[in-house]
Amino acid sequence: MIFHTTETVCALTGTHEANLRRWQRRGLISTENHREGWSDAQLDEIYLIKAHTAGGASLNEIQWSHTDAVSHRLTGWPARKGDLLWLLEFGSERALLRSVRNMAGDFSSEDFINLLMRPLNRWLRDDRRQGAEQRLERFHHCVILHFYSINRAADRNCATPLFLEAISVTDTTEIWLEAIRLTGEGFCVEISSEVSETPAVSQRHYDHHLLWCGAGISKSRYQLYCDSITAGQPVLLCGTDKQVNEYH
Repeated sequence: MIFHTTETVCALTGTHEANLRRWQRRGLISTENHREGWSDAQLDEIYLIKAHTAGGASLNEIQWSHTDAVSHRLTGWPARKGDLLWLLEFGSERALLRSVRNMAGDFSSEDFINLLMRPLNRWLRDDRRQGAEQRLERFHHCVILHFYSINRAADRNCATPLFLEAISVTDTTEIWLEAIRLTGEGFCVEISSEVSETPAVSQRHYDHHLLWCGAGISKSRYQLYCDSITAGQPVLLCGTDKQVNEYH
């Protein structure tokens, strides 16, 4: 029988080890234990769960579909978006934060951020109905609180340290969403969200340094970035707009 290491399974499926442990605790992955690693049967189960969660199905829905005789319809991302919108309108801060935490545990970090939270953030920013500003403010605040919660856990687990520095922003929530995604990928993130032409100073040692570019990068900061690359420092550009701005 062929067995696969956890590292191999994570690479093949794009799933973090924490998700594998969570899915197995929920009974969605068979509990056969092999010192050699994960079996082909377990790998097939992981692929199936990943396919369902990538479509927005919650772990509860998947569990019900596995255990109940009655067939349950698996809902998708529109249902998850609707759940959060209802809480942003009517729910308490505690209920909203708990729902976000539970959803983050159901899905891979990549899917949770790129398929739910970022589209919802854009939708809230385009919304012009009554109460839109308050809903967006509540969403932004919840995102920050969720980041600090999961990042404290990452720090306790000695996750790989990473420094995320804002170079430019057009959307104040985006960099925090990226920080959540990175934390879910196995990093402990220190974030500097205030934009400045002067490089931010990290408060601790880091193995990776990401420069978030939401609205381009000035020529002076780009030159500093190139100098850092030449010096062999672990720095990379990231974000939605990495174009050099010629007017600064």
